[in-house]
Formats: sequence, structure tokens, C-alpha cells
Amino acid sequence: MSAGLLMMTAACGGGAGADAAGAPSTVSIGYAYAPETFDPMYANAGAQVSAHMHAIYGALIERDAQGVERPGMAESWEWEDAQTLRFDLRPGVKFTDGEDYDAEAVKKWLDYGRTAEDTPYSNLDAIENVVVVDPLTVRLELSRPDPRLTKFFVGHMGAVPSPAALDSGDLGIHPVGAGPYTLDEGRTTTDNTYTYVKNPDYWDAARFDHDELVIKIYTDANAMYNALVSGQVDVGYGNGSNFAAAQSTDLEVFSQPQNANGIALYDLAGANVPALASKEVRQALNWAVDRKTIIDTVFQGQGTPSALAFTPGSGPGYDESLLDHYGYDPAKAKSLLAQGGYPDGFSFSAVTLSKDQPMAEAVAGYLGEVGVQMELIVRPPGETANTDIGKYDAAAVALGLADSFATPPNLWLGPATANNQRGFEAPEIRALYDKAVMTTGEEQAALMDDIAAAAVEGAYSVQVGYVNSLTYYDPDKVTNIMVLPGHGGPYILEGLDKP
Repeated sequence: MSAGLLMMTAACGGGAGADAAGAPSTVSIGYAYAPETFDPMYANAGAQVSAHMHAIYGALIERDAQGVERPGMAESWEWEDAQTLRFDLRPGVKFTDGEDYDAEAVKKWLDYGRTAEDTPYSNLDAIENVVVVDPLTVRLELSRPDPRLTKFFVGHMGAVPSPAALDSGDLGIHPVGAGPYTLDEGRTTTDNTYTYVKNPDYWDAARFDHDELVIKIYTDANAMYNALVSGQVDVGYGNGSNFAAAQSTDLEVFSQPQNANGIALYDLAGANVPALASKEVRQALNWAVDRKTIIDTVFQGQGTPSALAFTPGSGPGYDESLLDHYGYDPAKAKSLLAQGGYPDGFSFSAVTLSKDQPMAEAVAGYLGEVGVQMELIVRPPGETANTDIGKYDAAAVALGLADSFATPPNLWLGPATANNQRGFEAPEIRALYDKAVMTTGEEQAALMDDIAAAAVEGAYSVQVGYVNSLTYYDPDKVTNIMVLPGHGGPYILEGLDKP
């Protein structure tokens, strides 16, 4: 499958048409889950919540329609050397409470992120000092090279809140930013509907066509699809179960490779499940799974079987030769289990959200056929399972990897992160990664390919494949849909224009 974007257009017509004369222009988006907090340092990652963060706070760095980094709240940035990153901020920007968006505000935010406890998505551990050079210049001094850092400032780390809101202690429920929209708390119902009103003082307000942004939550895929077809929302997510039906409607479909789906193994050191510390056993789990059948059935063919956690568009490390490294061979799986000391199998627990449950159940079925029992713990639809899943041995996950440099630290190199809950460190990957961050160009790309090969051979997870994101939208209400690599919903800082 090509790493490029695929636009599939269904028969168009009908639709809701233009806004009534004099009425605010509104665009509505449907998502599967809501933010647990408006504090970006603790808010769960991915497009479903990033939309809220970007609406309220904007981002220090944005991405354009081709996914290339571009200026956001930061007018420019520069690596002064491998361990020094400088941001030059836009002049005259203010938060919606009147506070200045300046170097002191950025420093306060980053210092908060570096010291806040139990932050599931903070990626600031390489930052040693945050220095205010002048009111519009802030310099980050690193303890080690980290070429991933600018990628994080596209996301939650770059969503800077008002210093006063940060001091108030209630940022999580009363957010204040300098982004393109502000939260209308009076027209917002937690876990159901979130209403945002355009911020006329945003530095690039003219880019946003709609006066209001409404985000609605549909935890059930069928409910989401019905809301789209009936016009309750203008943009929403789809999946393999309704893809064929969507093509026969007036909706348009935007599709691209998205998440690496599979089972993340957290107890890789074998503290609770000694079997998982054995490479032979982990390889056995991978040989036991029929990836193609899962993609064809659970995901209705909207994806690609893959043993690799890197995804198309994520940069160096996506090596198509590794996709079928593990075929479906139950006999080989049983042989490897015996070699690893578990001829009769073993058992472990895995947590899953309801949205990932069908995939998890399919994997569990295949593992059961070779004597391995994966007990599933299903979390309620309203829970994102980000804060305490490390207590489980494993988890069903859909990893949105927008940049390959972020992959090794998030998965197999400590310290603990959302996708590496116990901070496991693979020595062979550590050695390769430490070399990669000190090089550039083809040499660096080759090292990332070596990391991918080591990850697959080490079987640090049980990948099923990467699945396409399906974004459905009403072409009479909105156009120029953009979805970032690894995300499953529209990027609100680009596109979502009026037709």
C-alpha cells in the first residue's frame, strides 16, 4: 500500500447546504471519546483529544497539508546545536484572559511539564534548562540530543496555557489559551458535547472559516455513523464495518494508513509473567496470530497485516520487508513455546477499550489455540485507560506514530511512558538509538531501519497490522480535510473550510 493519501469520493449531492442567513457558521465533529482533562500535560493523546487542545491553545509548531512542520505560536525555531533549541515567539499575542503569550509563559509551562508527577505523555525529560533570553525568545538546553523534540511541540507539549490559568489549579476544568477557539462552558456537557467559539484575536483568525466548532462524543461506531448520515455532525470517524455503506451515501471518505494495532506487552521483564521475558516465547505469540484474517474480518480489509510498529508516513524505520516477518504458523509457535520452557503454555492479562475489543478477542482466540490464555479486561467506553494500565501485563493498543524517532523511546526504551508502562529498555535498541540521534541523513535512516529490525526480531509486542483511518464528512458543509499521520480525525489547525 502506498504511504500517500488516498481520497475516495462517494456519490455527492444533497447535504445540509449553507448556514441560514445571519446564523453563526458552525462545523461539528464526532469523536469516540472525550478529554479527561483540559490540562494538555495530562490529556490523553491522539486526534480525538488533540482537537480540543489545538482549539483552545493552538501549538508552538504546526503542520501543513503535507505534514511538514510550520510556524505556529512560535514564529520560528532553530537548533543552535544538537542540544540547544531556540524558539522565537510571535509578538503581540495574548491569552484570552489578557495575559501575554511570551517567553516567561512558555518557560512556566515547560517547567511545569518537567516537574509534574505521573504525566502520561510528557516527553520533556531531555530538557535540562528553560532559559528566557528576552521577552520573545526562549532557549531549551538539553542534557542529551533529542531530535524528536520539535514533533512533541506540534502536540500537547506545544499547547501552552495562560500562566494565570496554570496557577489557578483548575486548568483541567477551566482552560484558558490563545488558540483559535475558546470553550463555551455554558454550552458544553462533559462526555457529550463541547462547544467552542472563534477567538477573533487569534494570530491567524482569518484562516478559520467557522464561527463555532462543536465536538460531539459517540462511543458507539454505529451511533457515530448514524449521526453522520442524518446530518447531526459534519465530520466523523468511520471503520471497516460501515465503509461500504458510507460509499453509497452523499458522504465523502478520506482514508490513509493510521494506527499500528496490536497487543503491547508491558511485563517484558517478566516480573509478573516470567514467560514474557523469553524472546522465544514472545516470538511464539507472534507466529500464533493470523494477521491477514484479523485485518480482513475485524477491520473489513481496511488495513495491512504487519509485524512492524512503524507505519507508512512515519519516516525512517518503516521497512516493508518486515511486514510479514512472522507468518501464521501455529506449529512453529508451539515449538518456540517449548524452547522457551512453556510447552503447556501460560496465561497473562491484557486490558482493552471496547473499541479495540474485537481485535483483542481475535488475538486471544489465536493464542488460545497454542495454549496461551490472554485474559481480557474490558474498560468502559468512557475510560481511555491511560493512567493505570501499567498494572496489567499487556494492553490492546492502536498506536498513532506520527514520527519514527518517537517510536523506540515510547515502546522499548525507558523511562516509562504511555506505550511503555514499565519503562522496559531493550539493550540492542538503546545502542542503535544512541547512535541514531548523533547522526543525520542516510546514516541515521539506516540506523532507524536497524532499530525496526531489532524490534521485530525481539518481538517486544504482538503487532496485528496498521489500519486505515476513515474520516467521513459532508462535502456541502466542510472541505479540505486534513488528517495527520497516525491520527484518526481531522487536524483542526488546517482545513475544515467552507465549501
